[in-house]
Amino acid sequence: MIGLTSNIKGREYRIVDFVVLNLNLDQERFSLEGTGYIFSDRRIKEGIEYEFIVAEFDEPTERITKENDFAEREIDFLTFFFSEENQWRYKLQEFRRLESILKERGEI
Repeated sequence: MIGLTSNIKGREYRIVDFVVLNLNLDQERFSLEGTGYIFSDRRIKEGIEYEFIVAEFDEPTERITKENDFAEREIDFLTFFFSEENQWRYKLQEFRRLESILKERGEI
């Protein structure tokens, strides 16, 4: 089968489906998800680097499970990110953005 391969921190990943990379600059969040084979969720910072190669292999690597959890999570950042305080900060920021658009259009 053909898929993506990568080697991160000494662990080989063989992914058969797809990889989604998301940089959310408003939330300072970096996310990488490869259909259960690879996962990373953390604060955006300089130096985050991943390399993927299209390759042929016999079997994909084992998917992430509770017993075999090799996902990369930045717990302090995720605790802050999902905190009530941060959610309200983000909602206020979005409100002000939308308010300025409506003011420019003369609707308020």
